[in-house]
Amino acid sequence: MHTPNAESTPSLSTHLSEPIEVGEPDVSGPLAVYPLFGPTSNLDYVAFAAALEEVAITELESGASVNDLLVHNKGTRPVLLYEGEEILGAQQNRVLDISILVAAQSKTRIPVSCVEQGRWEGSRRREAFRPSPQSADPRLRKLKNKRARMNVAAGMEARADQGEVWREVAARGSEMDSASPTGALSDIYESHREQLGKLREAVRVNEGQCGSVAVIGGRIAMLDYVGRSDVYAALQPALLEGYALDGLAHQRRGALAPAPDGVVDKGTVRGFTLLACDSPAATRGRGPGVGETAHFEANGVEGSALLHEGELVQLTAFPSDDEAGLGSGRIRRPSRRRGH
Repeated sequence: MHTPNAESTPSLSTHLSEPIEVGEPDVSGPLAVYPLFGPTSNLDYVAFAAALEEVAITELESGASVNDLLVHNKGTRPVLLYEGEEILGAQQNRVLDISILVAAQSKTRIPVSCVEQGRWEGSRRREAFRPSPQSADPRLRKLKNKRARMNVAAGMEARADQGEVWREVAARGSEMDSASPTGALSDIYESHREQLGKLREAVRVNEGQCGSVAVIGGRIAMLDYVGRSDVYAALQPALLEGYALDGLAHQRRGALAPAPDGVVDKGTVRGFTLLACDSPAATRGRGPGVGETAHFEANGVEGSALLHEGELVQLTAFPSDDEAGLGSGRIRRPSRRRGH
């Protein structure tokens, strides 16, 4: 891992041949989702959910580990494993700590976090994991992303903190009145599946869409972007389920859901997107898989990105804690503007 001077480090936007465009939002109660559109990718890769006949994620061959799994890609194309994706089965359910582009014809060890504290089922150790219908929610993903960035800054691996993850899953279960015999994040979703479906049913996937900015309760929650629109389309249902869980939690706290004309204005969402893309990739390094992972925190935006062969493969961004009011318009504009 190397950390060049941020002043001289090219921004993430140098890995985009064209600016990312922001479309009109789909709005459902407290949830507004703005579609993102980016340049055509020259890279060829697929989502895990679209490659199940060629890709297996299992416990380690040398012996199971809570925070490590093995990916065997027997296919001819790289596979994108997306930060926050949940995978189900084997000895306990996990979520991915970082985004990884797994090379074709390779075996790769990957960092994960357990989201099912009460199960360690050794009899299922040879079972392959399956994709989950949901990703981790934005609140949990932000916590994991921040800890991974802090670890990298301290010279360690980009990993979440397992204790923090378990505490957050337990807190969310309590908040949502969701009992689970194994403390499983997936049980929280299952207990509210109908309500989550109603929240996300108004959100479409648009032709050519490469990402989304999720606004919850009138505040920007997070940005997700993938360089290939077909890969994003495969990921979107699970990502939306995560957005909807935070939206439902917002409703349950008794907060008033904004009316459609009270959502974050498009210009603010565009500004947030620009800030994310203008972030200097100040901490970059090679991890599992191919490409480089960049971690950033600047101008009220924080997150991580995956870069490969001059392209922005993946981007996850959140408002920094002191910028929680981004949704009401408090946003520090980029120092240089690009046309949209």
